[in-house]
Amino acid sequence: VYASQDGKLFIAGPQNVDERLAQLNASNNPASDNNQNAAVQNIPKQDSVKVEMFTMSYCPYGNQAEAGIIPVANLLGKKIAIEPHYVIYENYQGGGADYCLASGKYCSMHGIAEVKEDVRELCLNKYQPAKFWDYLEKVNTNCTIGDIDTCWETQAKAIGINTSQIKTCLDKEAETLLTKEVELDKKYNVTGAPAVFINGTEYQGGRAPEDYKTAFCSGFKTTPQECSQKLGATSSTTSAGCGS
Repeated sequence: VYASQDGKLFIAGPQNVDERLAQLNASNNPASDNNQNAAVQNIPKQDSVKVEMFTMSYCPYGNQAEAGIIPVANLLGKKIAIEPHYVIYENYQGGGADYCLASGKYCSMHGIAEVKEDVRELCLNKYQPAKFWDYLEKVNTNCTIGDIDTCWETQAKAIGINTSQIKTCLDKEAETLLTKEVELDKKYNVTGAPAVFINGTEYQGGRAPEDYKTAFCSGFKTTPQECSQKLGATSSTTSAGCGS
C-alpha cells in the first residue's frame, strides 16, 4: 500500500499471488463457462437490448470493463444500445476543487481531471456517438489522468471529432449532464465502478469481450446473427472495482 507525501494519492490493493494465479487459470477452465451461464440466466429478454455501463474514466477496473465491451459494441453496432454512464459523488474528499465541480456537488474519486473527462465522454456520446468507442479506446491507451486535459484533444482530432463542440458542451452543459448521472446512480444504487446493467438487471460475470457478448446477446428475444461470432475466451467472474 502506497500514499503520496501530500496525502492526495492513495494506492491500495495488494493481491494474493496464489489467488490471482487461480483466477488466470480459471479463464481456461470450463468452470468459467458455468459461472458465465449463471451470470446471464436472470437477464430479461426484450426485442431490443439496452445496456447501461457505469464507470469512472480513470478507474482501472472500469477501463478493464470498457476494453471488454468495445469489441462487442463494434460487433453488434446499431443492433444494441450501450449507454455510457459515470459514478459521481457529492463532497468527495471535502468537496474541494481538486475533486469536484459546482462547489462539491459533482466529484470523482480520482480527481477533477476525471470529472472533466467523464463530462467530455458524455458530450461525445450525446453529439458525436459514432466516434465514442474509437475515442474511448484511444484515450484509454494513450492518455493518463496526469495528461488527459490536453491529451484528449490530440486523440479526438486523430479520429475526426469536432473538439470545439465537446469543449463548448463541457463549459455549458456539465452540470446538466452530471445531474442526470447522479439520478441514475441513485436509481440503480451504483456507488462503485464498473457496474453494468442489461435490460435493467445488473450483470455480475466476467469482463472479457466474449463474456460481455454472451451476456448482451442473452437479452434478445431473437438473437442477432452476429452473436454467433466468437470474441476469444471467457474469463473468471470478478467483483474488483473502484469505490464502495
